[in-house]
Amino acid sequence: MNINEQIQLWNQVIVRVLDVRMIRIERGDEITDYITPSSLFIFTANGNAELWADGEVWLSERFRLMHVGKGKRLNVRSAGTLDVYMILYNASLPASAMREFHIMMQTDNPFKESWGLSPSEPLTFLEMLETMLGGWQKPSDESNGQLDTNINIGAADGLRRLKAKGEFIRFAHAALLERAENACAPSLAEQVIRYMARNYRGAISVERLALQMNYTPQYVSRKFKEQMGCSPLDYVIQLRMDLARKMLRDTEATLQEVADFVGYQDNIYFNRMFKKQTGITPGQYRKKYRSEVSEYTTNWSDLSDAAPHPAMYHLISNDNHYLRQTDGGNGMASRKRNLLATALLCLSMVATGCGTATEGAGGNNGATQNTESRTANNASNSETEASANAEKRSITTSVGDVEVPAHPQRVAAQAYLGTVLALGVQPVSAETFLMNSPYLKGKLDGVTDVGESLEALLELEPDLIITQINEKENVDKYSLIAPTVANPYNSFTSIQEEMRYFGDLLDKEDVAEQWIADFESNLVKLNEKVQAALGKGETVSVMQEYDGMAFIFGPKSGRGGRIMYEMLGTKPPSEVPDYMLTDSYYELSLEMLPKYTGDYLILTTEASLEQLQADPIWGKLPAIRDGKAYLWNENQSWYRDPIAVEAQISNLANWIIEAAGK
Repeated sequence: MNINEQIQLWNQVIVRVLDVRMIRIERGDEITDYITPSSLFIFTANGNAELWADGEVWLSERFRLMHVGKGKRLNVRSAGTLDVYMILYNASLPASAMREFHIMMQTDNPFKESWGLSPSEPLTFLEMLETMLGGWQKPSDESNGQLDTNINIGAADGLRRLKAKGEFIRFAHAALLERAENACAPSLAEQVIRYMARNYRGAISVERLALQMNYTPQYVSRKFKEQMGCSPLDYVIQLRMDLARKMLRDTEATLQEVADFVGYQDNIYFNRMFKKQTGITPGQYRKKYRSEVSEYTTNWSDLSDAAPHPAMYHLISNDNHYLRQTDGGNGMASRKRNLLATALLCLSMVATGCGTATEGAGGNNGATQNTESRTANNASNSETEASANAEKRSITTSVGDVEVPAHPQRVAAQAYLGTVLALGVQPVSAETFLMNSPYLKGKLDGVTDVGESLEALLELEPDLIITQINEKENVDKYSLIAPTVANPYNSFTSIQEEMRYFGDLLDKEDVAEQWIADFESNLVKLNEKVQAALGKGETVSVMQEYDGMAFIFGPKSGRGGRIMYEMLGTKPPSEVPDYMLTDSYYELSLEMLPKYTGDYLILTTEASLEQLQADPIWGKLPAIRDGKAYLWNENQSWYRDPIAVEAQISNLANWIIEAAGK
């Protein structure tokens, strides 16, 4: 998601500040395995540090601004004193928001994204944070005395939080402005560390790093040591030892298994390196620290709502904040084992499902035994499906190449439902929003609405899942059930390209080509009729009226934009700047409507023509005044799959021909 789309979402979401904190990490302290309970901004000051969010690292030199998504594993390491400011917040879209915004949040949620940059004006951020922190921590009875004599404590707390929310919006504005002006490219040292974090179990050499980074080995070594104070090879040894300590402390793995896992095939060499780093052998380390697991937590009830707290403190925790001190831990090992057991259970369920597909009617696995109602015909069909699915091939998706069945039989269309149906494939499942399309009525027999439930999807035993969500963590969850093809909406430049892609995926190439031939033949006829009906120089605008705002749509969008500008060949008003039509949509101020509205207007709205004609702004537009406006609601205009587009083209072409003849 580009920065412009992120800014649009920030303008639409409802924001709630959950907590404002400052942690001072003294020499030798760390924040370790802190599971973020919400989205948060982090600002580090007055020290050098490594800030890890899952497998990515950012290096702080004096000051660093960072955003971390919910559910990430945060680690902060510093050689000296470091001040870490945290603002925890939640951002959600109102249900009434445009569907484009909901799809953006679902597909590539920026509030779950992690990024970092070095702010150009760090003291400005520091001042905002200190102001926010002071106001947030101040209890009601220490607030403005006059205020508290006039209103109750609850109201005072509410006003205090409202003020913090306003200050947070100011902070977020400054952060987004920095990001828009800052490329956020990771430094060479950050790139090296990220590469080593992904590949530390294999052979690591300066020459390999230099080849990966496209620099000379001497340059990589020098720049890395300048920033980190050690060589890349010393650093990768430390990475391996840190993980080894964690495995020794939190698992029952043998010493040889630990050595293999962290990249040492020679157990003797591993023992020697471990003792050199820690001063004791791996066995001694395990014996010492597995018996000293600390259950220390500093509990802040209700995210600091209950009582004032010190401005500076060490490691903190509350409901979902898990922090481990040095090598002691805080009981996370047992939680991790429980999570691992759950994951293994899910994997075994998936394996059972795969066994059903493979063994067909044999009835030798749990899934077959539990499906008592299957008839002999269904069992025979299972054998056919298993044979077809034995063949695999690779297909390109937004998250990389994926191995999929060559002839999928049980497709879960969590996205692109209309496209799958247009290819003559009846999916086993879809999600609610797509099934509500008015263009698919009567076409959904046998399709189960699973919503976003992974459990419901698992029960249907799909052999292929199609989704528009391209966040890796969500794709990985789907992939535990079946091979998953992820492509965000607007991934395809045309409806023809979309049909060919899914025709190839679903082994329906001939169906796709026939659909395209019929579609293009009909499109040529409608295009000619529309061009003949329009007067010379007449233009068409595609817009949406929503919550007192106006949005203009270009040729990449639904709402009729792609249909009118790409397929039917109409033109927008020449006054509309190109940049407004580059993305899917652009927000307009209402004062600009007379300038950017064409002779004909296709408008998504819940208002009637009479209501718009009575409006002091919309009513002055010639297209509204003269009845040359095509009004439809969001449920009619949003869908852009092949089935919907066929119906929309016919409706819009017939309307503009009729309107032009008046």
